[in-house]
Amino acid sequence: MTDEPTSRSALWACGVLGKVHGLRGELYLNLAPDGFRRLRSGERFFLAGASTKGGGEALLPCRVLGVRGTEGRPLVQLDCASTRDEALSLQGRELLASGGALDAEPHYRVGDLLGLRVETAAGAHLGEVADVFETPANEVLEVQTPQGSPLLLPLVDEVITLDAAANVLRVVEGFVDEPAPQEGR
Repeated sequence: MTDEPTSRSALWACGVLGKVHGLRGELYLNLAPDGFRRLRSGERFFLAGASTKGGGEALLPCRVLGVRGTEGRPLVQLDCASTRDEALSLQGRELLASGGALDAEPHYRVGDLLGLRVETAAGAHLGEVADVFETPANEVLEVQTPQGSPLLLPLVDEVITLDAAANVLRVVEGFVDEPAPQEGR
């Protein structure tokens, strides 16, 4: 088994490395939504943010040697930074996790969601995904409705399901009002 990820889409964001703490290379982790759980659940870790010579993104495998601080503002010790100067060079890099329980979770790439049709559980057309953005609680879909107004939906399993065969996102019954029938349809 290799430590290299098959793609970035198989990786979960824990957060972005922030301010250095002390002289031994610890950094505060500015958490992504659900980042602390991912930090604790992951088995393999990578740092993103560096570029390759070809302009692509380089992922640096690393190990998390320790986590302390609080769940809201953890301090991480990585095997690639044992001094303050080494830690300073990692600031701004994103810490990604994979493996363990994370591999069993559904994972959506933003590029795969953009443009997807969104329907109610009964099959009524709500619109298409125009954007996906992060909030402190979870990711949110911005759906462009046929009327031109945006509809915001939390991207959580309790609300949204992906019908991969139909290439449609479905909203659970009762979460949104059924759209009014359009004239001429």
